[in-house]
Amino acid sequence: MIPPELFILLGISGALFTIGLTCLISRANLIKMVIGLEFLGSSVSLIFITGGYLGGDVGISQAVVFTLIIIEAIIAGVALALVIVAKHTWKTLDIASIARINRRNER
Repeated sequence: MIPPELFILLGISGALFTIGLTCLISRANLIKMVIGLEFLGSSVSLIFITGGYLGGDVGISQAVVFTLIIIEAIIAGVALALVIVAKHTWKTLDIASIARINRRNER
């Protein structure tokens, strides 16, 4: 029998994944996209922990999640550095404005 708490964890994980994917698909702002990536990473980490609990081997899933947290931190740092470069280059974080500026400069 699966404990009801696991359904709550999977629901929360699904909500985090949906929020993260919505932030990535909306493509309105570069910062919003980085936050969406972080939500996706948190969702995957929660699913790994839940899967490890269900499989009876929490230690391995915690090791995988620890590795994921390190990778997420590196990705967030690189992504935020790219956002800073984009802000200095184009003076905006709006993706539509950046695309318009690039089209204008290509002519």
